[in-house]
Amino acid sequence: MEKIMVTIVISPRDRYTGILECISRVYQYTTEPFKLIVLDLGYPKSLRRDIERVLAPFDNAQIIDLGLMIPMRAIAAIREQIDTPYTMFIDNDSIVTSNWLPPLLEVARLDDVAVVNPLTLEKEGVDRGAKLRTHLFTNEIRSIDVSGVKYLIEAKSYRRSLPEALPEEIRPSDMFELHGVMFNTQILKTIDIPDMVIREHIDIGIQLHRMGKKVLSQPKSVVIFDNLGTRMKLSDMRYFFHRWSKRLCWHSAREFERRWGLNFYSEDAMYLWVFRRRVFLICRWLYLPIPVANKLTGAAARLYNFFNPVWEPLDDPIAKSERYFPEG
Repeated sequence: MEKIMVTIVISPRDRYTGILECISRVYQYTTEPFKLIVLDLGYPKSLRRDIERVLAPFDNAQIIDLGLMIPMRAIAAIREQIDTPYTMFIDNDSIVTSNWLPPLLEVARLDDVAVVNPLTLEKEGVDRGAKLRTHLFTNEIRSIDVSGVKYLIEAKSYRRSLPEALPEEIRPSDMFELHGVMFNTQILKTIDIPDMVIREHIDIGIQLHRMGKKVLSQPKSVVIFDNLGTRMKLSDMRYFFHRWSKRLCWHSAREFERRWGLNFYSEDAMYLWVFRRRVFLICRWLYLPIPVANKLTGAAARLYNFFNPVWEPLDDPIAKSERYFPEG
């Protein structure tokens, strides 16, 4: 089969630490031809020097310095420079595994496929559980009516399941997450990149559906995401607090409503989610073990929720919801 060139783009998501292992695994496990773009969104100078050192032996890599910005703005800034048929986005706190790329290309070649998800597993971190479990296999956009207002809900299939419990066949999905995802580059260049830190994957999923394009999940390709299990450095926390600031989350929610005229059921829960992770990161920065950090985070979240109650008018809203996209 003809070898197809892929551009791999590595961007910060929650932190800076992790980039060196991410790069190393790409070169270790990628036998297909590829170009590598590393997005520098404010890396500390010492880490930037380490990145340059690691990349020095390779002639297929470049670093693009964009300064401190959110990942979606960075993607919008560089996508016109991509000249390969397919683009793989990898967050720098994710790592690829053996033989990850061929299964994705096998699916990406199919008609009308815009996006291919690998199976994303997560390391134990902010939530206790198995050492490796499912973070994302497929996800679905659902809707529910509350007092005459339609709200959207994101539902992840097999969330936190053990990998051996997953189906082995390719499955359709409504959207993706940027821990690891492959795009058809031509389609990537036609969509509107939303200026968001939350719901950007839902926004793009809606765009692709309206274009008649497919999002498929390929379980034979595996990416492993570090779910805040590794202790962050102070520079990591500065980036996390910027990228997940309440101001940017609020702006993203309003932008999503402006673009689609749709509300989102779990906005209050999103702010609680961000608060929980801030507390967890501070606990871990203080070298507290994960179980202790989880207990303190839970106690802080209960206090937060007392003063800022999460709007939850329905019990089990996902079970009472329906798929947003019409079948067929």
